[in-house]
Amino acid sequence: MSASAKQSVSGFSFGWLIDLVLSGDAPVSSKELSAVLLAARHAGDPDPGHLYLYATDEAGASLDLSTAASELGIRYSTMGDGIGVVRDAIDDALGTGR
Repeated sequence: MSASAKQSVSGFSFGWLIDLVLSGDAPVSSKELSAVLLAARHAGDPDPGHLYLYATDEAGASLDLSTAASELGIRYSTMGDGIGVVRDAIDDALGTGR
């Protein structure tokens, strides 16, 4: 898996827009999503208030993130082909990771 990120601002909230590219066509696993969420949760200063995540295969076809998010028990919103997660939802479902 490779990931790229750019800063995102939504209202008064600073965060990240993260694009994940996976080899193969298997969906993102809950273990992979958890690792990305915790890493992004602590990236930057101040801590991001939100994360927007999108996943594709190497050919550019969208991959499902909602199943992995549901398996983690994390609150998220659907954002087109991706998901949006706020910092509090990450902390509630996964802890702070520190």
